[in-house]
This record gives sequence, structure tokens and C-alpha cells, in this order.
Amino acid sequence: MIKVLLRFLSYLPLAFLHALGAMLGRLAYRFDARYRVRLQTNASYAGYDSPTFWRSAAEHMGRSVIELAYIWTPRVDALLPQVKVVGWDAVMQAKAQGRGVLMLTPHVGAFELLSLWIGQREPFTAMYRPPKQAMVGEAMLAGRQKFNVNMASADVKGIRTMLRALKKSELVGLLPDQVPNEAAEGVIIPVFGQPALNMTLPAKLLRQTNAILVTMFARRVDAPHRFEIEFNVVDFTASGDAVDDASRINALMEDVIRQTPEQYLWAYNRYKRVPVAAESTPAAGASQ
Repeated sequence: MIKVLLRFLSYLPLAFLHALGAMLGRLAYRFDARYRVRLQTNASYAGYDSPTFWRSAAEHMGRSVIELAYIWTPRVDALLPQVKVVGWDAVMQAKAQGRGVLMLTPHVGAFELLSLWIGQREPFTAMYRPPKQAMVGEAMLAGRQKFNVNMASADVKGIRTMLRALKKSELVGLLPDQVPNEAAEGVIIPVFGQPALNMTLPAKLLRQTNAILVTMFARRVDAPHRFEIEFNVVDFTASGDAVDDASRINALMEDVIRQTPEQYLWAYNRYKRVPVAAESTPAAGASQ
């Protein structure tokens, strides 16, 4: 059903879909109090406390959903060549060293577009968390596993898949601003000044494979190209200290978000699973 709906919407102009998404985002912001309060609260932690900003963020949330009609359907074939890209040559120069490349992005802008653009050019393994609804998961995998993109589940099996790819000097991507699930290791550190549970996985992958770190993001822009993608090779050496490494990676993600703050998914429940009066110490089960 979802795939049929996306295919139907894909016949409409992208500009129209973005306008429709913005309208739906405004409606959700107005009528869903829980969503509205979470967006306002999380954005305010980062210093974005303007009602105008909140409404703009809600509009971009709506656009991020509706644009999947282009990104998860065959329309993406015509969309990708129009995207403006900065920094890809530096990524290829880094990869030429014979090392794997770990590519990180937060939930900002058109992050769904990144893996497909990369996968048109290089083998790319991306981590994903299967949704609870089977129908959504089916549409997600169908939309994401194109070209040379391989999806690795967020579990032990998926981590092994990513390790193998990095050791083969391939490209691997994940979104480190996701809250680790109960079975994963994490550390509690400040995220925009508030305690939050953070992944330890990115630093572990870097340390175990000697991979190169790249930050990236895709943002929506006005015509003619609609989207811009930016890659940045980062000089990063994992220290082995879980809190220190997670803090430095989080700082990189905060810098990316602040480049296009209104396009971040502020309503994501980023601060869940944090004990009351939590300190910046490893969470239960985290390795040091």
C-alpha cells in the first residue's frame, strides 16, 4: 500500500510535493500537541526558541516524508543527476589510501538521498533500524536498496557486515544521533547541553578498522537542483575512551545540524532512556 501511494505521488512535480509536505507539517504542528511540545523543547535546547523557526522545522518535517515519493521510487534516477555536490573528490582521495570510510550524518535534510547518491558510484553499506510496521519496512528496503547500496540491520549481524565492508576499504554509513536500543552500548553525554544516550559504535568501528571519518549532509534548496550534498573528511583518531570519543563525534554532528538547523528532525525523541539526574558517565553495559 505504501509503495503504491509513493508511486502515485511520484507523478506529481517535486515542487508541488514539497508545498504539500509543508502544509501537512504545519497541520501536524498545530493539531498534535505532543509533537509540537517535543519539537519546541528540543529545538530550544539548541537555542532555537523562535515560533517562526519551529513552524519552519515542522514544514521541513513534512517535506522529508513527502519527498520519499521521489527518493524511494524510480523517479530518483532523474533526480540524482540534478543534485549539487561538494567534497566528493576529497572522499575518493581518502579512500585511495586503501582504508575504509565511515560516513556519518544526523537526521537532517534529505538524509535518505545520501546513500543512493553514493551507491551510484561506490559500494555502500548503511545501517538501518527495521520499523515495527512490516509494511513500512518493506517500502523502506525497496526504496533504499538500489544501485550498490546494502542495508545492514542495527544488530550484531549488521555490525559484522559493516566491519567486513570497512576492512575491504569500502564505504559505510550510519546516523549516530539515533538513541541506542536496549541491547546496544551507549554513553550519556550532553547533546545541545542536555544529557542524552549516545552510540559508542562509530568510534569502535573507526578504532577496529583504522577507517577514515567523513561527515555528510543533504539539504533542500531552491531550484534548479533542489538538493545539495556536502562531504567533509575529518581528521579523527579514536582515543578508546567511550565518553571522549562519543563527545567528539556528537560535536561533529551538532556542527552539521547548525549548518541547516531548520531541516533537522527536532521532534525525534532524542532524550529518551536517560535516568533522572544523569551524569556524563558510561551507561550500563558501555565499554570503557
